[in-house]
Formats: sequence, structure tokens, C-alpha cells
Amino acid sequence: MATGEEKLHGVLIVGGGICGLATALALHIKGIDCLVLEKAESLRATGAGISLKVSGWRALEQLKVSEELRKLAVPLTGMSKKNINDDKKKPVLQTRKRSRWFVSLKSRCVFPFNCRTECRCVKRSDLVETLARHLPGGSIRFGCQVEAISFDAVARYSVVSTSDGSTIRAKVLIGCDGSNSVVAKFLGLKPVRFLPLWAARGLTYMPDGHSFGNRFLHLLGEGISFRLVPVDDKTVYFSAVQSQLPKECASSRDPALIQQVALQAMQGYPEDVLDVVRRCDIASMSLAQLCYRAPWNMVLQPFQEGTVTVAGDAMHVMGPFIGQGGSASLEDAVVIARCLAKTDVLAAAADNDDDDGRKQAKSIEEALRSYVKERRGRILRLSVQAFLNGQVIVASSELKKVLLRAVLAVLFRGNWDSHGDYDCGSL
Repeated sequence: MATGEEKLHGVLIVGGGICGLATALALHIKGIDCLVLEKAESLRATGAGISLKVSGWRALEQLKVSEELRKLAVPLTGMSKKNINDDKKKPVLQTRKRSRWFVSLKSRCVFPFNCRTECRCVKRSDLVETLARHLPGGSIRFGCQVEAISFDAVARYSVVSTSDGSTIRAKVLIGCDGSNSVVAKFLGLKPVRFLPLWAARGLTYMPDGHSFGNRFLHLLGEGISFRLVPVDDKTVYFSAVQSQLPKECASSRDPALIQQVALQAMQGYPEDVLDVVRRCDIASMSLAQLCYRAPWNMVLQPFQEGTVTVAGDAMHVMGPFIGQGGSASLEDAVVIARCLAKTDVLAAAADNDDDDGRKQAKSIEEALRSYVKERRGRILRLSVQAFLNGQVIVASSELKKVLLRAVLAVLFRGNWDSHGDYDCGSL
């Protein structure tokens, strides 16, 4: 573990989650070395699973890991949605091989899903391990918590102080450190907002295989929304989103308690679905209150200052209502690497306080501005749609729900899932 003042790095990435590792890999492919600072002692995969649509798979293709990951996740063929208290309105498909709770989708969905395009659910651990495996040795420094950030306006580089006593200087600083981002705070971004919704997530492995086929299952109950997504023939990912939690559970990290509370809230749900939660890998259980960055802030906030910027949830955390948070983070990685590759950031890894050094820093600033400009419109569109869908769920009156749905219909004109077909371009 390094201590003291280090040499000047070219690119420093704060956060070793999906976005941080994807950004590091994208830069590596473009021939740009970087250092990733991760506060955890090992790779982390909180959240259990992640759904990736076409836009995400296009980004993974640019990162040269798509084929490896496709082998680990089955393609989803569609979505089935059901209100468990409303059996009469949606016919149930009854077959011996499939769960009797699959339904044909014949009504409008608040959660859009396009079965005509590629969508797979990947274990987060598979994704982060695959990304990390393709990085050069020594690219990730674990157990390294960023405590302070400053910017040398003369030399135009960032100075990062860490919990292990290191002072790290870098020509480029990229914050991929999630919704509670230290780098976002340094840039002056508005704090995230919280919804009165909590998501309990987990993975369940069934040695003899599951009966849910390759379809996304969405069940609605009183005060709880349950989503189940097959990962492969024997593994399913689930998420139980609740509007109320016991006080002792709201901030709990006890997986057994999280599981117990989820099961209590799911009273009346079908037995085969309850069995998924009962049999889950208890170590995979996690609980998080849903948060977001307000869409209007996407228009005005400075996502870049000098040679410092943010990506992933640090930039655009949103609720899981359109399933695009992970894909958008992978897109960020591709775009930021493409923009930085147009600069001489490699040469900028030496101490430069002369005119050439300042010119290098200026070219990097222009590249980061280009990255923010390209991404702003995309994340604004995603954030607005996710925000409105979230507000439909938490709205206290039917009138408000109707008005919000009307706004959604006007803004997106039936193109509920067109966001999934986005192409971030090549590296």
C-alpha cells in the first residue's frame, strides 16, 4: 500500500465498480494507462444482478468482453406483468414446464420492455470480474478511500489525498464512485434525492433448474413490486421494491433480516415466487433506498471542471424503472475514453509547468467538455423517463398518476423503450 506523495499519474479513476472498471478498460484499449482507487478491500458487486439492453451490449462489444458475458446470461424473450390482486383482467398461462404465474402482456406498462431487442441479466460479480480480468496487473488499488480533493490551478492537475496517507496527483480525475460521490461533491453537484422506496435484491440458484423460462416477470402487490429476471437456466435475479419498511430494517445490512422483511411484505404472493426469496443465496441479499439526480439538474449542473469529471451513478444515478442505469454507465466509459484518446494525455503523465504542459491540460479540458456535451442529452432523456415513472409509483392520488402518465405519453409518444436501442459509437 503506497504512502506519501506519488509520481504524477495520467488518469486517476475513483471507484472500482462497473463504471470505474469499464472506463479503465476502455482507456487501456486506447493505450492510456490509469489507476483505479477502490475503497473496498476486494471487487464489489452490490445489487446482485444487472439487466443490460442493446445499448449496454454495444458498449461491451467495444470493450471486447461481450462474448464472454453472453455465455453467462440467457437472452430474455419478453416480459410478463401481473397484479396479484387482479386475476381476472390478465389471463394466466398454465403449462407444466412454466410457472403458472406467467401472464400475457396486453396492457400498457409503466416499466417498458422491448422483447424484439437483446436484453440479458448478468450477475454483477460476473461483470466486474470480467472487466477487472482484462485490465493490466496493478491497475486497481484496493482499500483506498479518497478523503480530500484539490485542484492545482497553475499546473492544472488534481491532488487526491487518501486514507492510507497517499497524496496522488493526476492530469485527469474521473469520479466513478457512485451516488455518494466524493468527486461529484468536489464539482459542486446537487445532492441526490431519495424516493420513499427501498429495493431488496438477491440471487437464487436452483440446482434442478427453474420454471420461469427466459421471460422477465413483474408482479404488483399492495405496497410492493416484485421483479424476477432469469440469469441462466438455474439462476434468477430478483428485486422486491417496498414503499414501507420497519425502522429497524431501513438501514440494515443484515441479509437474513432483509430477506425476512421482504417475505413478510410479500404475503399473498404465489408460492413459487416466495420460494425464490426463501431459497436465495443469503450472501447476495442487499437493501438500498432508491435515489436519483433530479432531471432538471442534468441541464444546468457542471459535470466537468478543469480536468475533473464524473461518470456512471456519480453523474446520473436514477431509479431502476427503465433498466438503463448500468448500460448508461458502460456508454459513459466508451465515450470518455474516445474523447481522451484524441489528446496527448500519455505525454501529460510527466511534471509540466511550462507552456507545453498548460497546452496539454487545455486539450484534456476540451476533451472532457466534449464528453459531457455528448452525454448530457442522452442522460437527460433517461433521467426524465425514469423520474416520471418513479413519480407514478409514489404518487398519492389517482389524478396525479393520470397526469404523470399523460406527460409520459406526450414526451415519448409511444417510444417507451427506444432508449434501449441507443448506440454510443465505437472506441
